[in-house]
Amino acid sequence: MSKKIQPVSIDGIEFDALITSSESLAADIPQYPVEDGYEVSDTMILKPLSLEITVFVSNTPLTHLERFGGAEKCRTRVDDVVAQLKKMRAGRKLVTITTNDATYRNMGLESMSIAKSLETGYARQIPMTFKEVIITSTQTVAVPASYGKSGATGASGGSASTSSSSSSSSGDSGSNSTILHSMLNGGK
Repeated sequence: MSKKIQPVSIDGIEFDALITSSESLAADIPQYPVEDGYEVSDTMILKPLSLEITVFVSNTPLTHLERFGGAEKCRTRVDDVVAQLKKMRAGRKLVTITTNDATYRNMGLESMSIAKSLETGYARQIPMTFKEVIITSTQTVAVPASYGKSGATGASGGSASTSSSSSSSSGDSGSNSTILHSMLNGGK
């Protein structure tokens, strides 16, 4: 049984066709010089996926006309889709892109070009570049009390101030040395 072909969609916005699609998968491999006269590497840093696509949208989507409510409802389809794309860009929204052979999640729109031409008439070919946005999360853990002790004596390691302080321009470092003395003496 053959798979039903779905139109390409970006954040639920459906297009008539996907003209081109190109994935870029890159990595940085830092190099460090050594005394023997060559460079070594010890890691590989993966860069986010980049996706370049060109989509086609028209007021007469022949392949998927029934999906859009027939010919009467499609009269302003190109203008509606262009307005939705501009709104998506302005909102800096991360989107999901679905093609016939892949789904891309957490994609941010880097660039888009909307041009009119004699060849396409009222339709539009819209090239776009998306980049994957990798989202991280934080986690809070309890630190055992034994990590707060210093050296072989197990004495308190002291505390440090997290408040910001500014040095005066007159060269008076008395307050800074007081903070440093306090930090070295365990906050006393």
